[in-house]
Amino acid sequence: MPFNRIAVYGHRGWASAAIVQALADSGAPITVLHQPTSDTSMLPANILTRSVDVNDENSVIRALENIDIVISLVGHEGISRQLGFVRAIPKTSVGLFVPSDMSHEIDDQGLKIPVLALKRQVEEATTAAGIRMALVRPGYLVESSIRTPLLGIDYSGNRIIFSGDSQNQILPLCTLKYVAAAYASIFANTPISELSGRNFGISELAPTGNGIAEALEKKYGKRPVIFNHSLEQIDREIDLALEKGIPTAAVWYYRRLWGSGKLPELVGTDIWTVPSYSKLSLDDLIVKGKLETYRELPPPVLAGLLATFQ
Repeated sequence: MPFNRIAVYGHRGWASAAIVQALADSGAPITVLHQPTSDTSMLPANILTRSVDVNDENSVIRALENIDIVISLVGHEGISRQLGFVRAIPKTSVGLFVPSDMSHEIDDQGLKIPVLALKRQVEEATTAAGIRMALVRPGYLVESSIRTPLLGIDYSGNRIIFSGDSQNQILPLCTLKYVAAAYASIFANTPISELSGRNFGISELAPTGNGIAEALEKKYGKRPVIFNHSLEQIDREIDLALEKGIPTAAVWYYRRLWGSGKLPELVGTDIWTVPSYSKLSLDDLIVKGKLETYRELPPPVLAGLLATFQ
């Protein structure tokens, strides 16, 4: 089966760098599209690079010559820049656009959060422009969800917050390595006709809050300290954060989705399984110490997350 010619926009982030490496290892011809000032010196030798100004339509059109699939891996700060590709792709031979998602479908409450609403706007603009699209939705990454207090799990302090009914609700998780392998497996040589219009869910493990608490107890030899936040309390925190214009609204929103049991539905049912991949378990990650680190959080952010344990 022939390889797809893939262009990637967004290569320097903690997650995007791993995905780019996996795509490069797949054998598919990969081109990284980058801003003129971006550092590309650390990219694998078999990757081509093209400088592009996403605000210049002609620049984007030239950069997309001989490209079949455009994959965006930008972080929150770059979501709006993807509209440059939406404007240009209809004037190229690109067959598929994959906007940056890296989480799950956003429900009505999530659309109140500006950066999440912007993701939806990019998807809607892509559809309106008649561009074939696919999305990748891995739920939450193990490294950020368990290694940091983002979802109310204090890995190093042996504490956990049960939000709503999160002790009994499934938390769809993937390690970054599994997500990277999935991107390569999905896009390297699957025909575009089999990719278009699909929302690919990815799930490496799906523990409940009780399962995570039990794994922490195995690791530390004692039951973790448990806090409980009601969904009503979380809703108040979301509204307060939105009113003040602070980013913690997204943190509370993610916890609410877990506690309400909505996450599996939002990841979707079209689950892609990476062939011949040995998935990790909670026991592997927490008890046996195979949990890898996440990028360092700014001290004020970390302090704010830890302050929610009450």
